[in-house]
Amino acid sequence: MLISGKKKYVQSPFVSEEELRGMVVENTDYFFGPSSFCLSKELISTRDGFGEIPDGFAIDIESRRWFILNANFAKNDVWSHIAPQVVRQLIAAERATTKQLLVELIIQQVREDENIMEKLSAAGIFKRGDKGVFDKDIRGILGEIFGKSPILGMAIDSISDDLRDWATTLRVDVKLWKIKKYADMGNSKNTLYEIPPRPELDTARKSDSSESETADSKEEDQDEMSVKELDYK
Repeated sequence: MLISGKKKYVQSPFVSEEELRGMVVENTDYFFGPSSFCLSKELISTRDGFGEIPDGFAIDIESRRWFILNANFAKNDVWSHIAPQVVRQLIAAERATTKQLLVELIIQQVREDENIMEKLSAAGIFKRGDKGVFDKDIRGILGEIFGKSPILGMAIDSISDDLRDWATTLRVDVKLWKIKKYADMGNSKNTLYEIPPRPELDTARKSDSSESETADSKEEDQDEMSVKELDYK
């Protein structure tokens, strides 16, 4: 239970996956970084050329990363629902035609959205009023971003062991956020959402940790060999 003044909020289920997806899209900064923005499912679905349409794409200009957004419920079976859905989305996202469409949609959205322009300006991406420089710079940056593999960013109401195990088998990095919803006991339309400060599962972090441990192990082995050689001499 959460308490704010005289109001009490109790944990409540999401009404739909659309509610969960909308919450992520509206709070992109907290999930994908302060210089990130999101292409919503509605915008993508208006264009031909996409295969399996995900819940959105997030672009983090500063870190040069892109995410496939997937909002799901834990009640959906991992093996028969979530896994096949995500695999189809990954395959579609990696196509050259998909990436080209995304570039054009992003440029269109950036030009029309003042908030995104502010983010890019704050990140030092371009100077206002210089359209030619902007077009050249943004296309170059997007080319760099889409030259990398996407990251799967999944928001879900609970994370099962099966989901964790499956996520670690994917060839792309995966970030899983467990999202909680709370409703006002006096008025269920008043809601709060709990976003964790970091993903509950981040396979990239695990990979970096493993590489670090391997490097440390190699250094220890080399130290042992050096000691043995010194003893031998």
